[in-house]
Amino acid sequence: MRDNIPTFFDTQQGNGIEKLSLTTNAASFLEKFNNWINVNSSIPFIFDTACCSVEYSWRYKFNYFEEDFEPEQLPAQQSDLLFIGGTINRKLLPFLLETYEKMPKKKWVVAIGACPLSGGPFDSYNIVTDISKYIPVDIAIAGCPPRPADIEAAMTLLKERIAAGVMASE
Repeated sequence: MRDNIPTFFDTQQGNGIEKLSLTTNAASFLEKFNNWINVNSSIPFIFDTACCSVEYSWRYKFNYFEEDFEPEQLPAQQSDLLFIGGTINRKLLPFLLETYEKMPKKKWVVAIGACPLSGGPFDSYNIVTDISKYIPVDIAIAGCPPRPADIEAAMTLLKERIAAGVMASE
């Protein structure tokens, strides 16, 4: 099930370590090497509150097979990728902000669906209408729920942003 995980031989082609080692500056080499590691080893913290999780949980179910053996989710301190899917209300917002603050310095945020981006179909005083006012969002995927193809395209874009070292939190 882990067909998309690069092997040692994949890194020996022109897009792996060999490409990274062509830089002359040691600092830029280490930065690019760190970005390359982050692209291939991101650990998600999934913050689901509604139906959008069904659309993208299948994508990460097989990539993180260890979670099938452990009932608990990895803590935020060990995660560098935050998925926000579903409605965020005012009572839940402090917990989400605390989770974001516990994450390491290098972190990426993906908001999935209409609910975290605009409040979704809910018109109420207690619904957070735009999560990007509180947390810098790297990738926003619109839709209610978004199509799996849109999620795949956004994950490809996220990998490109991580490889370039681009973060919304900087």
